[in-house]
Amino acid sequence: MNKTCHVSEHEIINDEQFNDMRDLLEDDFADLIQTYITDSQARVEKLRHAHINNDNTSGFEIAHTLKGASASLGATLLMKLSGQFQEACREHNIKDQAPLIERLSLAVQDVEREINQRLGQ
Repeated sequence: MNKTCHVSEHEIINDEQFNDMRDLLEDDFADLIQTYITDSQARVEKLRHAHINNDNTSGFEIAHTLKGASASLGATLLMKLSGQFQEACREHNIKDQAPLIERLSLAVQDVEREINQRLGQ
């Protein structure tokens, strides 16, 4: 599943990647989606704690995990924003990332809304 996703500036979900994962998982897809959304929300909260504690190492690891899960599902916006957060932590700059954390939080909501629309919920 290592397809190259071309991320547009405003793409929230990559159609091809999302549909491939839905086809692959079939009946288990709804459970995966619920777990992904719940975990993504929890990871954003963990990013907030890492930010408060000026913990670049934890911030990097949390963003890395969020980026990977998002890539698997085709959540390109979250993948892109998580990558930006990772890079900031790599540069030991987590302290200035409060606005990016808020963008990540809103992106999780956008992803959830778009997935629910696609699944007719």
